[in-house]
Amino acid sequence: MPLDVEMQAARQSFLATGSCMVAHDVVRREVLASWERSQDLGVDPEHLAPRFLGHHRDGSPVAAAAGDVFDDFLTGDKEVGCSFALLDRSGVVRTRRDSDPTLGRLLDGVLFVPGHGWSEQAVGTTAAAVALHEQEDASVGGAEHFHGQLTWLAEAAARVIDPRDGSVAGVVVAVAHVADRSSLLRPVATMLARQVAERIAGEPHRRAATLLDRFRTCAADHPWVLATDGDVVLTSIGARRLDGADLRGLGDAVVSGLVLQEFATTHADLPSGACARITLEPVHQAGELIGCVLTGGPAQRSTVASEAARRQGSHVAPVGHRDYAADLRASRDGAEHAEARIRANRELLTPFLLARREVAASISQGRNHLLMGEPGVGKRSVVLEQFRRAQPQGRVVTVDCGAFSPASRDPVAPLLDGRGARPHLLLLTGLDGLSPVAARRLDESLRQLVARPSPPLVVGFVDTPAMDATRPYGLLLRHFHETIRVPALRYRVDEIGDIAWAVLRRISARRSLRLSLQVVRVLEGYAWPGNISELEDVLRYVVARKPLGEIRPPDLPALCFQGRARRLSMLESAQCDAIIQALYESRGNRYKAAAMLGIARSSLYRKIDAFGISYIA
Repeated sequence: MPLDVEMQAARQSFLATGSCMVAHDVVRREVLASWERSQDLGVDPEHLAPRFLGHHRDGSPVAAAAGDVFDDFLTGDKEVGCSFALLDRSGVVRTRRDSDPTLGRLLDGVLFVPGHGWSEQAVGTTAAAVALHEQEDASVGGAEHFHGQLTWLAEAAARVIDPRDGSVAGVVVAVAHVADRSSLLRPVATMLARQVAERIAGEPHRRAATLLDRFRTCAADHPWVLATDGDVVLTSIGARRLDGADLRGLGDAVVSGLVLQEFATTHADLPSGACARITLEPVHQAGELIGCVLTGGPAQRSTVASEAARRQGSHVAPVGHRDYAADLRASRDGAEHAEARIRANRELLTPFLLARREVAASISQGRNHLLMGEPGVGKRSVVLEQFRRAQPQGRVVTVDCGAFSPASRDPVAPLLDGRGARPHLLLLTGLDGLSPVAARRLDESLRQLVARPSPPLVVGFVDTPAMDATRPYGLLLRHFHETIRVPALRYRVDEIGDIAWAVLRRISARRSLRLSLQVVRVLEGYAWPGNISELEDVLRYVVARKPLGEIRPPDLPALCFQGRARRLSMLESAQCDAIIQALYESRGNRYKAAAMLGIARSSLYRKIDAFGISYIA
């Protein structure tokens, strides 16, 4: 009896009885084991229904590398008569190339297309499933397939070994019609898998070459050029002639631009007092963002600033009479003065965005930094958000300094003994709760940690809006390169609605709840002494009492309606002055005033309501 007939008989007997009734040398061990697993998983051998699990147009680096390798191979041999595909470690088809349109249509008919799951649990025995389970290259053809609609296929699968960590990055599958089965199918799959791995290994070099070419092109036309891929910053000769603080500020700008993906042309105020006009541009390779280039040069700054512009950012109340219309009678200093004033207003009125950019730059540059602010303002959340964006596989270790005592085990010890190349983030929460003895012990541990060849990034948190170096945590300030202040929630009136909506989605994922406009206005009018933690408590109170529907003011607790008058802080006074000045100069036109302030009109309206500013015409 021919081998194909014997294999078909073995498959039918297995499906009927659950065991193979033919000679053991007919069905290979790994194929029989896959049949048994498919049966245990409940795979229907007659109805093929692989599920669509999602497909991204840009794809992963492995899928992009596989697509390039398949294209190169088919360009040299268009008559090979088979199709090639890459499946990830979960058995999902990520990319496919066809040399024969007829075979491609047949594969489309069985949903062997990108985004569909072809794991053993979904379709039973395939070459990819056997290769992933046995951890070796495999081939499956004809009746060796568990599913009846796949018996016309001949497959060969080869694993793609990621050269960066030695793990299995995916499986290359060569597919042909069983009538066109060839002994070369498996060697071809092995060769293509090896080429994919080689391309992955060379990807950083190609990215670096692309970024370097863009850097050289820009350096020929601009006095200052900086480029970064997130790890290394390239600087031109002209940029290196700048003051050290100015160069560092430009470096932070290009890194934060890449991390936050904010690309635009704008003015920048340098630490030395000079003014620069810079442009941030993305660098792409094969549709993927791989870096950012900053080009720029010195710009003219107005030598005469108005009293309002001079006063902004000082956070010190002015003395004497305030002449809000003084700039209406004074001469204008040109476009440079207007742009500088818009920048100053934007930083004054949106302090959290500035803090977020500083955190993103510090994390990307690997600079230890200290975050200060009232409890519950989201200091830890903004750090984790930017760290996960920069290092998705990074490990986070949190040390509660308030509970750290000299008698307890050193919480930094696991990092000192750790193995592996994954980046680390060490969070030191509650530094202001350290005792003197605990501060000395933690200082000794941090000195050993930063002396390692690859030290982790250290971020400290102080739950006060101002620093007091006389406290015990002052001993640890030597380990931090930056100090970043995170503003309280009451200074972020225009963001309260978005923050409340994000918190509501997190705590009521299975409920259909929404915030009415009136509720948002009530939340914006409250002072929030407990910051985001108090906002979360309020929303939990509402969710516990309202299962679904629109949240209205009567659903809120009584504390949200406490309309007690409060004294404006220095920052709020400066923000209020800037808004009044812009309204006077625009003669009450809020559209023009928002443009002068560099903020959205909705943000201006919220701040006007929050500060109780009267109508100005």
